[in-house]
Amino acid sequence: MIPINIWLVEDDTGYRRAMKEILNQEEHITCGRTFPTCAKLFEAIETHPHPDLVLMDLGLPGMGGVEGIQKLAIRAPDLAVVVLTVFSDKKKVLESLDAGAAGYLLKSASPQELIRGLQEVFLGGAALSPSIAKVVLEEMRKPKPSESFNLSPREMEVLELLAQDLVVKEMADKLGVSERTVSFHLTNLYAKLKVQSQSGALAKAFRAGIL
Repeated sequence: MIPINIWLVEDDTGYRRAMKEILNQEEHITCGRTFPTCAKLFEAIETHPHPDLVLMDLGLPGMGGVEGIQKLAIRAPDLAVVVLTVFSDKKKVLESLDAGAAGYLLKSASPQELIRGLQEVFLGGAALSPSIAKVVLEEMRKPKPSESFNLSPREMEVLELLAQDLVVKEMADKLGVSERTVSFHLTNLYAKLKVQSQSGALAKAFRAGIL
C-alpha cells in the first residue's frame, strides 16, 4: 500500500496521544505531527512539507474546526481534511462538508473504520460514519426549492461529471476540452456555490435541488 502521512489536530492531550499511537500502528500510515490548535497547524503549514491528510477535531480552542477547514482550503487547497469529532448533529455535519471536509468520522468509530475512511479519502473518495451518511442522505432527500446560482450550461455539465466522481482529466476527455478549461469552470463553479471542494459543491447542489 502507498504510505499515508497524516497530521492530527486535537486539543485533548490524552486522546491526541492515543490516536497518534493507533495511526502509527498501521504499517502504511504515519502520524507525522500533532497539534492542539488550528493556529499551531497553520504555523507548520507555512514552514513544513504538507502531509497527505489532516485529521481535525471540531471543538477546538480559538479557531474552531469548521473555520480551520475553510482557511486550510484557501492556504492548501490540495490538502484533504477529514473531521474526527463527537458532534453528530446535522448543522455541524453540513457546515463541515460545505467548508470543504472530504470526510466526517465520529470518535465512536472503531480503529478499523477510521483507517478505512482515511484510506478512502487518500484515494480520492469521501468518508462518512454510517450515522453521518444517514444525516446527509436525509437532507438530500428533503424537497427544497431550487436555489439559483446562475450556473452556465457548461458549469452544470461539470457539476454533473463531478457527481460521477470523475477527475479533471476524465472531465476534459468527456467534454472534449482541455484540462485547463475544466479547471477554469471548476473554479467558477466553486465560487458561485461558495464552497471550496468537491464534497462541498455536491452537498450544496443536492440540498439546493440542482442535482
